[in-house]
Formats: sequence, C-alpha cells, structure tokens
Amino acid sequence: MSGLLIGGKLVDVPGATVLSPGEEEWVRMSQRDHRKRATSWVRQITIHTTQGKDPQIVRPDSPPSPGTRAAQVARYWSGNATSGGAPLIVDGNLIACLVDLLHAEAYHATKVNPWSIGIEMVQEPDGGIYEDTLATTVELVLVLCDVIGIPLQTDSRPYQRGKIVERLKQGGPDVVGVFGHRSNAWMFPEWLSPEKRAVYPNGYADRGRGDPGDVIFERLRARGCLAFDIDARAELAFWRRVQISLNAIGEQLNTDGVCGPATVAALRKHGMWNCGIVGPEFQVP
Repeated sequence: MSGLLIGGKLVDVPGATVLSPGEEEWVRMSQRDHRKRATSWVRQITIHTTQGKDPQIVRPDSPPSPGTRAAQVARYWSGNATSGGAPLIVDGNLIACLVDLLHAEAYHATKVNPWSIGIEMVQEPDGGIYEDTLATTVELVLVLCDVIGIPLQTDSRPYQRGKIVERLKQGGPDVVGVFGHRSNAWMFPEWLSPEKRAVYPNGYADRGRGDPGDVIFERLRARGCLAFDIDARAELAFWRRVQISLNAIGEQLNTDGVCGPATVAALRKHGMWNCGIVGPEFQVP
C-alpha cells in the first residue's frame, strides 16, 4: 500500500500518486538527516523549492516522467553528508514521503525542525515549476493540515528581501500554520565565518523570494488559507475569539490564541473544522 506515512498510518492525497517510505529504493531518508521527533505536536508546514530560483516560471503542464527529478533529489541528499532535506518531495502529481512525518524530525529548516514538516517542490534550473507540482502541493498541504491538525494560515505580509517573520527566528514555538523557508531561514552570527560576521554582525536572511516563491501561497489563499500579520500576533487575536466562542458552547479551552491540539479537537467535535479551515460561524479577516 502507498500513502503519506503519518504516525504509522498511510494517508492518501487526492489526485496524487504517493510513494511511502521504502516503496522504492530511493524513497527513504538517510539516518544522518533526521532524528526521532521530541514533540507530538507538529504545528508548522515549511514549503521549499529545490532550486530556490526567482523569478519563478509556471509551466502550465505536467513534467515529463513525474518522479524522475524527485528520485534525483532524494539520492543527492542521501549521498551528500553535508546536505539534509525535507521529508516530502513533490514532482508533478507524484509525492515521495521519505519518513514517518510525525515521528521523524528532518533537518530541513534549522530552528523550526522540531515541530515542522518540510515539503520540497521540484523546480527546474531555469526557475520553471510545473502546474501539476503546484496543484499537488496545495492538495498535500490541505491533507496535512486536516490529518495533523494545523490551521491553514500564513503570514499576510509580502516578501521583503533580507526579512523574515521575526517570531520564527527562534523556531516560533507558539506559531502555527504554513510558511515558506524564506520566512524563517536566518543565518545567526555564530553560524558565520569571521569575515561574514564582520559584514553581518546581527545575522541575515539567506534564502530569497524563490524558496518557495509567491505562487504557492496565492494558490493556497484561493483554497481558503487565512493570512495574518504574524509578527503583530494578529492570528492570536483571531483564535482567541474562536476559543472564547467554543467555551461559550461548553468547551474549557485556554484562551491564549494558539490554535493547538485542544482547540482543533474542539473544532472537530462541533463540526467546525475542514482541512485546517474553521467553519463560517466565525468572522474571517
């Protein structure tokens, strides 16, 4: 059987061919590229592109031989001692799931690794990304949000060169949602050579617009993804209102504004949860 491996169970993604860990010899992650996840609360999805190129050129068709490039990427990670990768690779309508997404912490995005799942979208060397890859990634995100219990939300502010979401700089333990690698990829001064540290004494953002680009977030917004000013803590104000509303109908939630497992369980219980999106009972900004 095939599917995303999530907590020991296989899960389908609509319209996609999903290879589960070990289904083919390359669908696996080197032991040096992941470790046992220390938390049971996975709260973020981090989207990457294999090339990180900008401008990003959307190719309105399917890649030839879906999976060929995914295999190349996975084999490169496996054979390169200095290059880790994400546990999910999307190549056209094919998804390769390299490890159990709940149990394994992959080394794909530094500070957010302990509680995030990474998705790597295959991108061509010229910046091209196929329509099928984008569409499949959207469906994958919706499934992950629904099954794992992550609200479908992201940062509302447009990308700015050299900037990240400040609350994600240290991983964002109270930040939940779907973000690009560019939103959290900060090079800390202690990670830099003395020469670079002299130029960037406070560190710098190191990924750029193309990791993963703007288009994937446009597609997610079209499917209902909420957008908040994360650094202004706008999402906490919204979810606090949701929690107060749920408490008014019998729940006993902590009204801290963090949409965690208890809040998600309450939303499911009352039929107010659909692929990470709250029901129409709540006013959406």
